[in-house]
Amino acid sequence: MKVVISGIVDLSTIDFPKKASAVIFLHGCNMKCPYCHNLKHILQHKKEMTIEELFKDIDFLFADAIVISGGEPTLQKDAVIEIARYAKKNNLPVKIDTNGTHPEVIEELVKNDLVDYVAVDVKCRFDRYREFVKCKESGEEIKNKILNIIDICKSHDIFVECRTTFVPRVMDEEDIKEIAKTVKNCDLYAIQQFEPKDAYDDEFKKLPMPKENELKKLGKIAKEYIKNVVVVRTVNGTFEI
Repeated sequence: MKVVISGIVDLSTIDFPKKASAVIFLHGCNMKCPYCHNLKHILQHKKEMTIEELFKDIDFLFADAIVISGGEPTLQKDAVIEIARYAKKNNLPVKIDTNGTHPEVIEELVKNDLVDYVAVDVKCRFDRYREFVKCKESGEEIKNKILNIIDICKSHDIFVECRTTFVPRVMDEEDIKEIAKTVKNCDLYAIQQFEPKDAYDDEFKKLPMPKENELKKLGKIAKEYIKNVVVVRTVNGTFEI
């Protein structure tokens, strides 16, 4: 079968915690997050490849794991399943990045032992989802799908991370509180530093980058609700709260 990709990074030390990974960016997305750093690239670059061609195109000199990312990779369900299956046959751990809109794809990966790490992007307070990321689903639908993914992962002992990119002036403490209350059972919750220079929306390029201390304060707020680990990710590194 053929997969549609927008790019490959042969080696990343930040996309799969504690592993050196190759990152596969699958084409297409069902959201338009204004702060997204790779949406423009994803939409403009498109290449069809077989699974075999895809893996031959990756330099595995240092990478010892695979990250399936996007865009939104679960839009290509068969491609995600086959990439994960091929990776597992070659003894490569698999992580998937998702916006949570297709829990059935995550469930198939989990139940077939094809994924080791699931990272779910939680964009904002759920009542603001349609306005913020221009998605079809309501915030309540998104919320239930994300909770479903957490339950699926926890019941099969698969590590599940939830993460939020914090955008100053657009988001506030209430966003973090509501998200943290919702995803409280995840294994890891990460608050990520917004980088305006990489934003898809030109208006978001004008917004300030949140300060490290501000993010740590938000991390402490999240920690009041999260059972497990809370971290803050900045350009200077990752800090556990």
